[in-house]
Amino acid sequence: MSLALYSALALPLWAALFALYFILRRTGLKKESLIAKCAGSFLAVGSAGLALYLAGKNPVTQPVFWFFVLCTGADALLEISFVPGMLLFGGAHICLVVWLWGLAPVGWENLLFWVLAYACTAWLFRKELPTLGKLTLPFCLYPALLGASLALGLTLPFTAGQACWPLAIGTLSFFVSDMMVAKSQLSHLEDFWHKPIMALYWGALYLIAAPLWAGVPV
Repeated sequence: MSLALYSALALPLWAALFALYFILRRTGLKKESLIAKCAGSFLAVGSAGLALYLAGKNPVTQPVFWFFVLCTGADALLEISFVPGMLLFGGAHICLVVWLWGLAPVGWENLLFWVLAYACTAWLFRKELPTLGKLTLPFCLYPALLGASLALGLTLPFTAGQACWPLAIGTLSFFVSDMMVAKSQLSHLEDFWHKPIMALYWGALYLIAAPLWAGVPV
């Protein structure tokens, strides 16, 4: 199956689940909306698993597959308890970092991007950080992992080939989405931001899975 065919099949399903998720939330059916949310994330699990299988790989032995599995689990847990959900997302990013690290040589550019990403996080949450108390440590650790996946992903189009552009954009989308989630949680942003956050997040999952269909070695 080609990337074009995968996109033609997957994107309409994501769009339908996106609409269903917000319709259910608007009508107060929170449990049902959570099922729709996890179903959307699980599309990436199925996509990655099928792409890896068709490439002759065992999905359960590949860190990128577990990245999508843990993201799906974290989606459910985040709605129940924010900090454990964030920690599970941290585990997902460890898997992603391990996979990205093996795709191309790591250089000083990656370290520079990581420092810039962490600095942006510190600036964005400069007002919230002094108020976190016991949450300070996990809140500081998670952006370090998130910034690492971003730093590794951004350079891949130049070190591993043009097929990695979706992967680079996907890591950026994930970073922006998670920063918005944290900002919303700590500063109580308006509900208006929920749709852009979800669009960026699911877009990130689609983009990170897409290179698996485009022949990027794993």
